[in-house]
Amino acid sequence: MNYSMQRSGAYIQSLRVQNGYTQGELAKALNIDQSFLSRIEAGQKGCSVDMFVQLSKFFQVPLNDLILGPEQDVSQEAEYRMRLKANITELIDQLAQLRTQL
Repeated sequence: MNYSMQRSGAYIQSLRVQNGYTQGELAKALNIDQSFLSRIEAGQKGCSVDMFVQLSKFFQVPLNDLILGPEQDVSQEAEYRMRLKANITELIDQLAQLRTQL
């Protein structure tokens, strides 16, 4: 996986929102301008190494996740897909039963 400003910015934005911060609040905590943070989140501006370290400490996430995006647990993804497939199959069966009742 390669570095992508868009993916990194989207992850930073999701961390900010999940932790209940506005752009203004996070920018103030990091001692940066809100417009700079906005460009980072939009994927228009990359972070310096120092900024990545600050964000990593602030949100308590690994640097690797900030730079490359969070790792997907392959086993969790497979389990999710299996559950989704089972749910879809169940819905199809229910629709078929409803059709025969009409």
